Amino acid sequence: MHILYIHQYFATPTGRTGTRSYEFARRWVEAGHRVTMVTTTAQMTDKDLGSTGHDLVRRLAIAEIDIIAIDIPYRQSMGMVRRLFSFFAFMVIASWFAVSVRNVNVVYASSTPLTVGIPALLARWIRGRRFVFEVRDPWPAVPVALGVLRNRIAIYLARRLERSIYRWAKSVVVLSDGMGSLVREVAPASQRIVTVPNCADTEFFRPDIDGDAMRQRWKCRDRFVCVHTGAMGRVNGLDVIVRAAEHFRDDPDLLFVLVGEGRERARLESECRAKGLTNVQLTGSVDKQVMPSVLAAADVCLMTVANVSILEHNSANKLFDYLSAGKPVVLNYGGWQREVLENAGAGVGCDMGNEEAFFALIANLKDDAQKRASMATAARNLAENRFNREALSAKVLGVISDANSR
Repeated sequence: MHILYIHQYFATPTGRTGTRSYEFARRWVEAGHRVTMVTTTAQMTDKDLGSTGHDLVRRLAIAEIDIIAIDIPYRQSMGMVRRLFSFFAFMVIASWFAVSVRNVNVVYASSTPLTVGIPALLARWIRGRRFVFEVRDPWPAVPVALGVLRNRIAIYLARRLERSIYRWAKSVVVLSDGMGSLVREVAPASQRIVTVPNCADTEFFRPDIDGDAMRQRWKCRDRFVCVHTGAMGRVNGLDVIVRAAEHFRDDPDLLFVLVGEGRERARLESECRAKGLTNVQLTGSVDKQVMPSVLAAADVCLMTVANVSILEHNSANKLFDYLSAGKPVVLNYGGWQREVLENAGAGVGCDMGNEEAFFALIANLKDDAQKRASMATAARNLAENRFNREALSAKVLGVISDANSR
């Protein structure tokens, strides 16, 4: 098969974000298929791009994946207007390639944003190409729930687009069963919905990596270190970690480290200074090659979201990195991740909004080294067995093959 893969934020292991599309695509190529990736340069590095110049559209090959990279920037720190321009520009140019690239059997379009579904729809309507749609975040449900999308006309149009995508897609892939339930509320009753969560990188993140150098850099010596990595946006609910630091401010043995960038970082730093908190470090982003050492330096890893119930359905990449590194995970919410972690003995969670319970979970793990050791082993086992990349990429390939045959 020739699979046209549309993902606006394609990244390789040289970058700083999730590599699901890269890992899946390279495995499909290894299985004998051709993959053309339509993406942007936003999450690609100079090493990826090499000497391809600075044209609007760059063509290159990585791991035998044919890449069409459109030079459209995107950063977490962007305001809404610039983000919308990024979405619109990619939608327009990607639509051209969705209908013009030759001999395509199936289009695989991965959101967010929801607008990546428009090139897939045009490929279906104009060229009769079958497509599979992947929902990484349920749009417009999430921005509406967060109050980011408020305009009634925009909400109406987004919901109409969502229904059209689900109607015309051969199958819909979701990253959690909760997302699947949200899709089921909108999609035709006959639509096939398949859950394929994010995957664990068990080769890159490992329990045997030494984190001592990173702990020295943080000057934390023998302190109990709670680490959160990734984007610092409103959706990530990082205020609860600042409040946890305030709660534990009299405990000299406990340190919170937030690694990443985003629109909320400056505000969080200002708040920590205003409260005189010395048990919080915001390190900024780090190169992905350093991230295994960051996780190795952690005693536990934190997953937090804003107090909005729909966010319990998320499937953030950081969770699977934590598991691969063999780290106990503490959530400030419930949902499928809490169920998986607690059933496996790999982590704990609490009811969303119950901050005292969240603080108690941290305190309990701090005082129980034996429990942490047990959770660490269970976390690694979960990564290796339930979230295996080989099995999950093959599952998606099966969905695509089925779409090609129907």
